Amino acid sequence: MRSGRETYWVVREDLARRYLSGEGIEIGALAAPLRVPPGVRVRYVDRLDRDGLLAAEGPGLAASGVDPGAIVAVDAVADAERLTPIADGSVDFVIAAHVLEHLEDPVLALHNLARVTRPGGHVLIVLPDRRFTFDFRRPPTPLDHVLADHAEGPQRSRAQHRLEWARDIEGLQGETARRRADEFAAQDARHHFHVWELGGFLELLAAVELPWEIVHAQAYAKEFAVVLALRGPRDARSRA
Repeated sequence: MRSGRETYWVVREDLARRYLSGEGIEIGALAAPLRVPPGVRVRYVDRLDRDGLLAAEGPGLAASGVDPGAIVAVDAVADAERLTPIADGSVDFVIAAHVLEHLEDPVLALHNLARVTRPGGHVLIVLPDRRFTFDFRRPPTPLDHVLADHAEGPQRSRAQHRLEWARDIEGLQGETARRRADEFAAQDARHHFHVWELGGFLELLAAVELPWEIVHAQAYAKEFAVVLALRGPRDARSRA
């Protein structure tokens, strides 16, 4: 019987084989870049350069049994919500595996995933299924909440998210939970701001009017994957 981790890679690599071609980017690959078909070219995008990632993420990777030395070289340093250095319509595909749940404004990120991808290209999104992670005690993030965070700014719910982490993930209560949330704020911690199951994420994609169609959606092991095909011409633009 395959382990969950083996299943992840079988499914992800099958989707890469079926949908990825040309030249694209992978966001937040760290030490686990997706293996792509021969001839497909990938540039790696992350919030810090490789030295910064080694300092910030290396201890956690080592604690989980992953060699920090396997962190890939970063070709472009970028905020995953905005992808500012990546030009409009400049890539054939984007891979974002376990990225959107760490972002305060995933709607903005979706707009920019569409912005940088050429018409006819694909976006492969992989997300943890909150039912099978440490988020299992948290309710799925309501659609209205995500849309309001985009419209009004994520500061509206930042404190709420941090209190959820303390209460629902660490099991703290009352003043202890509030102090822990304050510690997260001081650290600028970025746990999972939003949590989904496949159905709820598809609902979000339907609500965010972008020029793509869903060509694949699959829940498996402890995560789910969605592949989006970009239609053209595209008029989506990032929000400043």
